[in-house]
Amino acid sequence: MISTSAQPTPADLERLVRLGRHSYLIRPVRGSDEAALFDMFASCSPRDLCLRCLGAIKDFPHVAAARLARCDVKREAALAAIDAERAPPREIVGVAHIVDDPGRSGAAEFDIMVRTDRQGRGIGFELMKEILALARERGLKSVVGYVCNENDAMLLMASELGFSVEAAEAGVVQVAARL
Repeated sequence: MISTSAQPTPADLERLVRLGRHSYLIRPVRGSDEAALFDMFASCSPRDLCLRCLGAIKDFPHVAAARLARCDVKREAALAAIDAERAPPREIVGVAHIVDDPGRSGAAEFDIMVRTDRQGRGIGFELMKEILALARERGLKSVVGYVCNENDAMLLMASELGFSVEAAEAGVVQVAARL
């Protein structure tokens, strides 16, 4: 279970990052973010959605936006990357999420998505660094993820962040990081 003792306040979790010539605010996802999350997922290419979902999920933008906007803070955490240079309403351009793995104490599963037109700028890498730091702060011992074996960018990023390949089966690679 993700520990709620000594949790940082939401303001402690907000960080402005500069990637190239552009700035992004990384902060916890809020309940009021549902529409912006939907817009982000709806702006992604069908291929990116398929890579993220490891197949097709009917109405993924609605399902994922509602799920992330209603995180159970006792079991999960989600961080959003927001375009800090756009006038309000600012766009969410990426999101990373961890959720307790009920079958393994001290472990969580991660997922991440960066809007198709913002990929390759370091947003996903920053989100993953932040979500891993948050996992450490919450006392987790490991974080795992399931990545489509065609998702070379995600597999490279996982490797650069210290994840190891734990298993590969039926087109899916399980990666894990010990914290």
